Amino acid sequence: TELVMAAKDGDRQQIVYETADLWFHSMLVLAQFGLTPAEVLAELERREGQSGLEEFAARKAQDREAKG
Repeated sequence: TELVMAAKDGDRQQIVYETADLWFHSMLVLAQFGLTPAEVLAELERREGQSGLEEFAARKAQDREAKG
């Protein structure tokens, strides 16, 4: 939320500060669950060239298949 607010305000320094804060906390969560930044990068690579709408539709179809 703080990053979004900084972006809305257009405060470049605050955007950098809040992004650093978000990345730090994200890395803590990854470590807590035994995940690595490499896994996040792999997911970003998987999504490359795919629109958000396409990605959402693919997830929805996958969820329907999983539920049977």
